[in-house]
Amino acid sequence: MKTKYYIVFLLSFLTQITYSQLLAFAGPPNFLCVGTSTVLGGTPSALGGTPPYSYNWQPTIFLNNNTLANPTASGCNLDMVYTLMVIDAAGDTALNYTSLNINKIYTFNAGIDTGYCIEQSSGVIIGASNNNSTWHSFNWSPASGLNNTTITNPLATPSITTTYTLTVNDGKCPDNISFVTVTPFAKPIAYAGQDTTIDEGNTITLNGSGGTKYWWQPDYNIKYINTPNPDVWPTTNFTYTVLVEDQHKCYAYDQVNVNVRNGDLLFFYSAFTPNYDGDNDFFYIGNIDKYPDNTLKIYNRYGKVVFSASSYNNTWDGKYLSEEIPTGTYFYILNDGKEKTYKGTVSILR
Repeated sequence: MKTKYYIVFLLSFLTQITYSQLLAFAGPPNFLCVGTSTVLGGTPSALGGTPPYSYNWQPTIFLNNNTLANPTASGCNLDMVYTLMVIDAAGDTALNYTSLNINKIYTFNAGIDTGYCIEQSSGVIIGASNNNSTWHSFNWSPASGLNNTTITNPLATPSITTTYTLTVNDGKCPDNISFVTVTPFAKPIAYAGQDTTIDEGNTITLNGSGGTKYWWQPDYNIKYINTPNPDVWPTTNFTYTVLVEDQHKCYAYDQVNVNVRNGDLLFFYSAFTPNYDGDNDFFYIGNIDKYPDNTLKIYNRYGKVVFSASSYNNTWDGKYLSEEIPTGTYFYILNDGKEKTYKGTVSILR
């Protein structure tokens, strides 16, 4: 009788196992050094349901075989989340997940080569922006020119070009060693050109040098203010200052004096570009304001008058009857309203 009851109990137990819920076990999270290997899955990777089981791991990257209960992930250099699907003999399925996390020590580094402007900057911060010392230690060498050798992003102020070595350690993965070179830059030599003298009403081109960017000040009777060669036409003695910046963003200043010789000579621009960009859009005659009784006539090559004005004051924009006239050379006759008549040519460039 005891034997009979034992057999009935055993059959009942086996039946419960056979029809229990199918479970999948992808294993605990894995924390790896870059390029190393680990085995995925549980011990075992499936329970319950109806054996035998089939396995499918996704994605397949880094896995030696995605149909094994415990595949090996090797050469890993990315954080991964793997899904394990178990299918039993009855066609039932179960899912489970595990993660593979790469130690971030390999992402930390000394940063890109850089520099700073001596006497114009407090220094330069070095080290990658994602450097993190929560689980890792940082050590920089040499110490010369650094405000701290054990932080993620020290301030560097070397007096000579220096290559710094960063060693990152966490006691788990191999040390990560990287390098950065910091160069101290001297300020550029700004030059605004030689002092000069012009006749009142005339225009002169200044000759700056020493940088890759230019800013001239003040903004008075000047064009091309952000170039090395602006045009200026001051009406009295004047000083222009140029700020130059080089490719390292170091800067310097210089000045040039433009002395103006008083007079009433007329200066005729030989060309203008009436494209309405705010630059040289009108036929310009220097000192014309000193001759308010002037008369001006402009002729085309056929002798037809295309523009005429009394008391001309640099307003002709290259139009005839409100229509643009063609690119070309035109002839002018200006009577200054006093005693002289001037003749010449002016070109319209579009």
